[in-house]
Amino acid sequence: MLQIIGNLTIGELTLTIIINVLLLLIGFLLIRRSARKKEWDDSARTAIKIVSFWTLINLSLEVVIQITLGNNLILDLLRVALLVVISSYVVHLWYKKDIKESLLFTAILQALIYLTGFVIRIMFENMFIMTQGGNQSQSWMTSGMMFYFLVIIMIGITVFNVNWGDKIQFVKERNIIIFLSVIPGIIFANFLFANQGRLFVGSFALNLLFGIPVPIIASIILKLIFQSRLSFEDIRDLTILEHGKILLEVNNLKVYYPLIGGMLKRSFGSVKAVDGISFDIKTGETVGLVGESGCGKTTVALAILGLIPKEVGEIIFNNETIPDDYPKFLRRKIQIVYQDPDASLNPRMKIVNILAEPLKNLLGITKGYEIRRRVLKLLDEVSLKREHMDRYPHEFSGGQKQRIIIARALASNPELIILDEPTSALDVSVQAQILNLLKDLQKTYGYGFMFITHNLAVVNHIADRVAVMYLGKFVEIGETDQIFSRPTHPYTIALLESRTELDPSNKEIRFVIKGEVPSPIAPPPGCTFNPRCISEARTNECMRKTPHKIKIEDGHFIWCVNPPISMQAEIALGHGESDVTTLDN
Repeated sequence: MLQIIGNLTIGELTLTIIINVLLLLIGFLLIRRSARKKEWDDSARTAIKIVSFWTLINLSLEVVIQITLGNNLILDLLRVALLVVISSYVVHLWYKKDIKESLLFTAILQALIYLTGFVIRIMFENMFIMTQGGNQSQSWMTSGMMFYFLVIIMIGITVFNVNWGDKIQFVKERNIIIFLSVIPGIIFANFLFANQGRLFVGSFALNLLFGIPVPIIASIILKLIFQSRLSFEDIRDLTILEHGKILLEVNNLKVYYPLIGGMLKRSFGSVKAVDGISFDIKTGETVGLVGESGCGKTTVALAILGLIPKEVGEIIFNNETIPDDYPKFLRRKIQIVYQDPDASLNPRMKIVNILAEPLKNLLGITKGYEIRRRVLKLLDEVSLKREHMDRYPHEFSGGQKQRIIIARALASNPELIILDEPTSALDVSVQAQILNLLKDLQKTYGYGFMFITHNLAVVNHIADRVAVMYLGKFVEIGETDQIFSRPTHPYTIALLESRTELDPSNKEIRFVIKGEVPSPIAPPPGCTFNPRCISEARTNECMRKTPHKIKIEDGHFIWCVNPPISMQAEIALGHGESDVTTLDN
C-alpha cells in the first residue's frame, strides 16, 4: 500500500513531477523554435528565463486557486488564461514587441504546452493503470499495449492525411495541424480504454473502426481552416512590367568558397569566386555578363538566386534587400534558364507535368483543367503546340527543349530571368530562333534579363549593357555599342580581338591572349590582369596598386591602375573622369 502524502500518493506525486519536467523541456524547445521562426531572439538564455517565469507564475496560480477555490476544469482554464495575460506582458517587455503580437505568441505557445501536458498525463496514467492490474495484470498489460498501438496507428494515419494534397505544402503549420488532429483521437481512445478496461484488447477491431475516423475528420477540418488563410497569386496572363524601372541592384557582392583539408578538415584558405562587384538591371533591359571560364559569372547568378551563401554584399530586388533565408515569393519573381536543357528536364515526366510544377508549387493552382489551360498558354508563348503537352523530353529537339525551359521560367510570372548560356549547345539557326524569342518576350512583357555567355556575337545582338569579368571582378562595364565600338580596358580589347569571324580572305587567328588565368586561390597582387596585360601603359604600379574605377563617358567605366595613354589624353582634355574613390573591385 502506497504511503499517502496529503491528498497525493507517492505514485501520483512522482507522475506530477515527471510531467512538469517534460513540460519545462517542451516549453523551452517551443519558445526557441517559435522565436527563430519569427526572427526574434532565439537564444537559450532568453528561452530559459521565459520558461522559468512561466513555471513560477503557473505554480503560484495553481496553489492559490486550489487553496481558495478548489480544483476543476473551469478553474484550470481560468488559471491558463491568467498565465497567458501575465506572460504576454513579460514577452512584450523582453522581446520589445507589440502587445498584440506578444499576446498571440504567448497564447499559441501556452495552448500547445497545455494540450501537450494533457496528452502526456493521459499516456502516463494509462501506463500506471497497466502496472496496477492485480491478479489480471497480464490482461491489463495486453489491453494497455493495444491502446498504445491504436494511438500509434492514429498518429501515422493523421500524418499521412495532413501531408496529402497539393496545397498543404504551402501551410507552414503542418506540425500544429498534426498535433491538434491527434488530440481528439487520443482522448477518444482513452475514453474507450477507461470504459472497457481489460476488455479493450477483445474489442480492438471495433475500437479501431470507430477511433480512426476521429483524427481524420479533425485533420480535414483543420486543413480546410489553415488553407483558407493562404493567399495565392491571382491566376492571370503574363504580367506586363513598366519599362525602365530598377529591378535588381547588386552592391559589393563577394562570394568565397572555403578550402578545407587535412585530417581535422580545417579551412586553410578560400577561392574568391566573386570579389566585390556592383551593378543593376532595369525592367526591359538585358545585361550581358562575359568573361573567360572560371571568372565567376555563374556564381553571381547562383548568389542572386540564393543557391549559395554570399560572404559580403547586398542584393536588392524591387527596393527590398533579399534576406539570407530566401523568401518563397522571390522564387516566383526570379527565375533561371540553365545551359543544358537535358539536365534541367525530368525524363520521366511529360511536358504538361514539368510545366505544372511551378504552377502548383508557386501559384497554388491545383485544378487539372486550369493547369492544362495555363500550360497550353505557356507553350503558345514559346511557339510550341498543343500536341507537345503529352510528350516526354526525349521526343524533342535541342531547340524545342530550350523553349520548354523558357516556358517553365515564365510559368510563375517572373520579373527577372537569369539566362546561363542558354544557346551554347544549340545550332546557329536554332540560336537565332531562341534569341529572337527572348527579345520578343522582353519587348512584350518587360522582363529584365541577365545574360551569361562566352559568345560575344550573341551579346552584341541581345544585350543593352555589357559587364566584362576577370577573376571575380569587373574590369569594364558600359552600353553595348560603347563596349564593342570603343573598348578601353586591355582585357576587353583582347577578348574582342580574339573572337572568331567568317573572313575567307584571312584564315589566320589574329590575336591570342598570352599566359594562363591566375589561380583564384592566390591571385597576383595589384591588378590581377597585369601578368597578361600588353598595354603600353603597364608599369610596376600595376603589380602593387588595386585598380580603381575610371569613368570613360556616361555609363562607361573601367577598373584600371594606369589607363592607356590614349585615354589619359581624353581625361586631361575633360572627356573622361577618374573616380577618386578606390574600390575593392
